[in-house]
Amino acid sequence: MKTILVINDGLPGAESAAKMALIIAQKANADVLIANVFKEKVIAQTREYVLTGDGIEISKVKPKQSLADKLASFNTSAGFKPFIGSVDMAGYFVSDMAQFIIKNNIWMIVKGTGEVQGSKPDEPLINIQFLLNRVACPVLLVPQKFSAVNLERMVYMADLRYCQIPVIRYLVHLARPFESKLQVAHVSAQGLPDIQEDYARSFFSEAISSQVNYDQLYFNNIKEKNLKKVADVMVNILHTDLIVLVNHQFHFNELVGSCITQTLPEYFTVPVLVFPC
Repeated sequence: MKTILVINDGLPGAESAAKMALIIAQKANADVLIANVFKEKVIAQTREYVLTGDGIEISKVKPKQSLADKLASFNTSAGFKPFIGSVDMAGYFVSDMAQFIIKNNIWMIVKGTGEVQGSKPDEPLINIQFLLNRVACPVLLVPQKFSAVNLERMVYMADLRYCQIPVIRYLVHLARPFESKLQVAHVSAQGLPDIQEDYARSFFSEAISSQVNYDQLYFNNIKEKNLKKVADVMVNILHTDLIVLVNHQFHFNELVGSCITQTLPEYFTVPVLVFPC
């Protein structure tokens, strides 16, 4: 059984990330584990108020729902219902969390990100870049305001000459239950020559497509060199639901930067799945 680990740092983006993780889990027949990496400073409660003839009165006081409990209330799919659990990881070092992820064979890590606008983002409780550098599974970064949807279109951005078959196979397993269109978008890495169209399609068919059994796998040879413009078109014109990159390889550094921070660049308004290199 696959397990998806959701990092709950108590920030607003954690709930969006958890909802996206649930949708994937329902489709991929995976369990969801909420990793709580923070301690609440006070006992959080919610109060329900009623208006009476004598004014406003408190009708009842209820403990605040945990993220796992909130997620369970959305777990109403007619199909597979994932097990939803939680684990206390407050105070864990990145190395400790990495060992937990490796030991428990976590299939995917999901982490919410903050907004790019406004004040300086909060100091992260878990450095997601350091974590990604130490594990073998990918990290899904979910923008705070992203509404969880079925993943109908996925795009793996890579130089075709360095396209990774293990990444493609993982994406096929992710795409198949959604019946998603999975596209390999080739953009030549900086300093490398373009690939001729006929050769590119022949190479894709023989070296990549033939290695996986998925009839919704497509290829796009992109000539545009401005990767930020490419990403913007993918998201806003072609309505891609998921962008896929590989950590520290080619397009990652140009699109994300030297490392993952608490926010995604403004042209990424959809989740970004980053594979370890």
